[in-house]
Amino acid sequence: MTYLVTGATGFIGRFLIPELLKHEGDIHVLVRPGHAAADRFACCAQEWAGGDRVRLVHGDLGAPKLGIDPTWLARHRGSIEHVFHLAAGYDPTERGGGTRHLVDAAEELNALRLHHVSTVEVAGSCAGSFTEDMFDYGQSLATPMQRAEFEAERIVRESTLRWRIYRPSIVIGHSRTGEIDHIDGPYHFFRLLRMAAQLPRLLPVLVPELGETNMVPVDFVARALDHIAHQPDSDKITYHLVDPRRLRAVEALNLFADEAGAPHLVEVMPKRTLGMLLRVPGANWLLPRVGVALDVLEHSEFTCWFDCRHASAALAGSGIKVPPLDAYAPRIWKYWIENWV
Repeated sequence: MTYLVTGATGFIGRFLIPELLKHEGDIHVLVRPGHAAADRFACCAQEWAGGDRVRLVHGDLGAPKLGIDPTWLARHRGSIEHVFHLAAGYDPTERGGGTRHLVDAAEELNALRLHHVSTVEVAGSCAGSFTEDMFDYGQSLATPMQRAEFEAERIVRESTLRWRIYRPSIVIGHSRTGEIDHIDGPYHFFRLLRMAAQLPRLLPVLVPELGETNMVPVDFVARALDHIAHQPDSDKITYHLVDPRRLRAVEALNLFADEAGAPHLVEVMPKRTLGMLLRVPGANWLLPRVGVALDVLEHSEFTCWFDCRHASAALAGSGIKVPPLDAYAPRIWKYWIENWV
């Protein structure tokens, strides 16, 4: 098999490439021109230990057909079986331009299949169950990231390619090592928990209602992507790579509070009440000082939950499943405290 991958040096990509290396064939990795991107690729390539099977291809999401040399496109036409688009969330152009350029390049290559990594954030304001078959239901999309990912999905869905779409929930550290290379989801609250550890453990930390969350470790996402991508006859299907267990955000954070030696968080007010309090002049200084930006708090919950029947069926019998958060929360906290504090 032969692959072309965007976003390979990103968080999910770093763990996906070793999975792809378990199959035969070359892996072409799109890398922006410039020393910084080349250095990051070199570091990742050393970690992957794929030798000359992992090959750098200069290109740019912001350029037509990814800015790939036309002779390279012509030479590889008909030989690229799988295109993995992991970089949609880092699209530098408006209205999904980077994904449009990726689709154009994949069509030029006559690629067999496009694997597009989106996010459950495309559900936006939807309430209730959001299924893998749902896409445009008139939901409001409050953040630029939600709007960009939604538009990227639309472009993929309207293309002539055989596509599969994957929507992970909040992707956190590796379930066995805790490794992570960016801050997202619960990590925004870790400094608050570390500060709260100075308080008596019997004294609760009062927080607004945080709603439900959904988190998956990066190794689950990488293994699930690889497994589903290589299943036959499953085109034009969307897969939710999520934890099938519903979990309140405060319950998840209290697992990390236990690791921090901090008191438990207790929800005491609707979030809209806190929002009104924070609009009082001089009242919004605390949260940013402990690493919780106001927009993070505003978008800290999902208003719906995510059905994952397609993903569960595709992964049946593979042994690939989401471990319960309490089983690996200690590793997540340990890696953060040792590498990010």
